[in-house]
Amino acid sequence: MTGRPIRLLHVDDDVDFAEMVAVFLQREREEFSLETAHDVETGLDRLSSEPFDCVISDYEMPDETGLDLLRAVRESSPDLPFVLFTGRGSEEIAAEAISAGVSDYLQKGGGTDRYTVLANRVENLVAGYRTERDLQQRVDAIETAREGIGLIDAGGTVTYANRAFADTFGYDPNEVAGSTVDALFVDEVEAVIRSATTGGEWTGEMLMARRDGSELLADVALSSTAGDELVCTVRDISAEERREHDLFVKNRAMDAAPIGITITDPSLPDNPMVYVNEQFERLTGYVEAAVLGENHRILQGPDTDPEAVATLRDAVDDEEPVTVELRNYRKDGSSFWSRVSIAPIHDTDGQVTNFVGFQQDVTELVEARREREAVLDRVSDAFFALDHEWRFTYLNEQAERLLDRPRDDLVGRSVWDEFPEAADSTFADEYRRAMQTQETVAFEEYFPPLATWFEVRAYPSESGLSVYFRDVSGRKASERALEQRARQFETFGDILSHDLTSPLATLRGRLELARATGDDEHFDEAEDAFERVSTLVDELATVMREGRVVNTLTAVDVGPVARELWGALDTGETTLTVGEVGEVRADERALTRLLQNLFRNSIEHGPATTVVVGPLDEGEGFFVADDGPGIPAADRDRVFEPGYSTKEGGTGFGMISAQQIALAHDWDLSVSASADGGARFEVRGVERAGSER
Repeated sequence: MTGRPIRLLHVDDDVDFAEMVAVFLQREREEFSLETAHDVETGLDRLSSEPFDCVISDYEMPDETGLDLLRAVRESSPDLPFVLFTGRGSEEIAAEAISAGVSDYLQKGGGTDRYTVLANRVENLVAGYRTERDLQQRVDAIETAREGIGLIDAGGTVTYANRAFADTFGYDPNEVAGSTVDALFVDEVEAVIRSATTGGEWTGEMLMARRDGSELLADVALSSTAGDELVCTVRDISAEERREHDLFVKNRAMDAAPIGITITDPSLPDNPMVYVNEQFERLTGYVEAAVLGENHRILQGPDTDPEAVATLRDAVDDEEPVTVELRNYRKDGSSFWSRVSIAPIHDTDGQVTNFVGFQQDVTELVEARREREAVLDRVSDAFFALDHEWRFTYLNEQAERLLDRPRDDLVGRSVWDEFPEAADSTFADEYRRAMQTQETVAFEEYFPPLATWFEVRAYPSESGLSVYFRDVSGRKASERALEQRARQFETFGDILSHDLTSPLATLRGRLELARATGDDEHFDEAEDAFERVSTLVDELATVMREGRVVNTLTAVDVGPVARELWGALDTGETTLTVGEVGEVRADERALTRLLQNLFRNSIEHGPATTVVVGPLDEGEGFFVADDGPGIPAADRDRVFEPGYSTKEGGTGFGMISAQQIALAHDWDLSVSASADGGARFEVRGVERAGSER
């Protein structure tokens, strides 16, 4: 881009940096004319008073950010190029900037080559902006031109007319199509049409008739097409408009159009082109004579998307308008991206007589879009975009992996059809809320089909919805584990308090007996009780430190442990019988606590006369049974619930403690009736020492 000045506005609160940017950019491009503002308010004032071709803005500034400036600019200038050139970069800022309509996003830093990149980006954006602006101005000029433009078929019927053509003859734009030349021309027109058809063109003045019967003198130009149609331009040169006659003649509508225009005839084999304008020739390098009678496929090449071609072919078959983007090839073999729009032209009976096609070079726009998509493929979050019909328009690579679907299978399809489980979920509610309110939404939700927790942020825009999401299942699992551990600690505190009651009572009782009797043997018993208290405190420290009730598993002989524990308890008249259980793999201290709670249950809730510890017949565990009153069958499912106890004033923590220790070993603890009618606790799933499981 040379010669034509490019006016840039740079908004950055760092005065020294802004001056340096100005120096580098003007060294890169002599056509750059750069002005600087140091806050958002000043920048907006400059934009409101003077025209600029592009805005370059920092993100973080006093009072307002570069995104605030971007949103304000987009309200008044939706298409003005805007580059966010910032030292602070994050995926969230980039996402908000894209949703707000940023043209490009570039981080500061690195070497001076960043200014070369910035200059290239600005130059490309301005080129595309000017092309789009000039194109729109020219299209608008055609639609608002005072010259009438129409198409006349071989039967003398108007098949197409612009507003000026309709206004010239006093018709509503929807009514003029279908009028005949006999109704429009007062002068004899048949000879003129023959001359234009055989000679290719006719120009001259003719007397014509308006709808209300009044007459007008018009400058008429008729140009023939290969499809037996005439392009008719009409300019009213009556009185006050005669001075503009020469200007009209010089601006022949079809050839002055800024986009390539073609007309095809579907009634002929292969729907060939029967007319092309001059811009089509400039765009493709083909002269009219080389393409008339040819199908548009002469513009296709090795990288032309077959799906886009199929879409165009289906639209012709279905007689419907359509717009696609595809790679076309010029006569010299060079390629360009073309936005192709086709639409059927109907006669008065509603039959399609021709198709009109419009071709626009959108190479710069496509490449810029692909560059933005490449950036989205590099971000760590998964991303997809939806249009207003809830159809996928883009997915990045991370989204493909998380959704376990290739993007080609999803683009163009409804999110609710492809993921029906989401249609009546929080996802649907939040996405619709974002669309309706045009406000960003953020939430976390579990998606059962993928067994995944997602953290979701959805940004609405004019084109639809941009959705960023990430798998947070690991974090959710950690949170649940922490919550479960907190509940375990809370329960363990109650259980430990319960388990300390017996040794503390023994310690207190033995000390009182020693004081009362002076018998030293009570000190020995007190010392044993103290050791058990010390052991429980050590276990508490271990649980709090490691979060586990069970630590090291060793070979433990159940019989000796049971006998030693029994001797340390106040058992009264109750006796203990121990069978040959043998060695099992267990945490000895935890196993001792489990037996202690089961023994105390038999002693305190009985009283029982006998407690038996023995092996299970299957050899995968042991039991503790008594001949006490037992536990009612209706209550056995509640034995291990907090608060359940058959003893008046009991807490039920003894059974909870036993169950917790069993579960920590991966054992199964259950209760039933003993052979003597008492309680029988069975511990199953026990691994024997030295066995292979």
